Amino acid sequence: MKWLIIISLLFSTVAISQPQYVTTIHPFKSILEEVVGDRGQVHGLLPPGASPHTYELRPSDARIIESARAIFYGAENLDAWVLKFPNANQVELIKLIDPSALIYFDEPTDQPRSAGRHDHQTGSKHDHSSGVDPHFWTDPLTVKSLLPGLVQKLSALDPSGTAVFKSNAERFSRQLDSLHHQLKAMLAPIAGSKVMISHPFYQYFFKRYDIHLVGIVEAIPGKEPTPRQLKGYIDQVRQQHVRAIFDHIQLPDRAAKLVAEAAGVKICQLDPLGGVSGRQGYDELVLYNARLILEALR
Repeated sequence: MKWLIIISLLFSTVAISQPQYVTTIHPFKSILEEVVGDRGQVHGLLPPGASPHTYELRPSDARIIESARAIFYGAENLDAWVLKFPNANQVELIKLIDPSALIYFDEPTDQPRSAGRHDHQTGSKHDHSSGVDPHFWTDPLTVKSLLPGLVQKLSALDPSGTAVFKSNAERFSRQLDSLHHQLKAMLAPIAGSKVMISHPFYQYFFKRYDIHLVGIVEAIPGKEPTPRQLKGYIDQVRQQHVRAIFDHIQLPDRAAKLVAEAAGVKICQLDPLGGVSGRQGYDELVLYNARLILEALR
């Protein structure tokens, strides 16, 4: 018994001495864990089912944030609320991605909202803090593009771990390539299909796999479209032969259901955040949603 207590204390000491990193949503936790490996521990603040758009920090979160070596968050317009509590090391993940790979929102309008577009190289008015679509993690190749920057940030925080971070990132990069090829083959039969989404949460994935996104019913979560916009979406679905509307399991979908019912198309619920059984790993989460999309469109 005495030896068991000593071994337990040794493991506890090792765990405590490891760098602690904190992030917000489960996909970011999964990505960070792939690169950090056994060089540290990653804590995700949001429980499964919680949306980063509506989450409110708890006092226990403050203790975790303040004691962590660094905070990793997605983007200003997604989860910057995590910066409410102090930590000297803050890493905004979207800034590690090549700007040409990012998708930007359209300007506010009373007309039905179309899908996002790449405006960065055309002198658009959008800026990266407010106009960028922050849901980049839904596309494996966009995630792959942030790995060099992530290794650089982690190496600055833990210089002796640089070789481990590089090795882990190279392995994860190959894993993401393999996942991409699997998805490309899986979704080839539905390439060119036209869809609509309830909120702007899956644009990166649809663009990557040649699924044509013709509209977003509720561009700002919690701000329902006007009757005029709803009618416009229903007309869009009918005129452009939209085959399905995809909604977000963590957000209200009343407007999307109204459009789907009125236009006579199916509605399918996706889970962009995961963190539950069968959707823990990054691959598991992306494949789970890809199978739902394939089933809805073929």
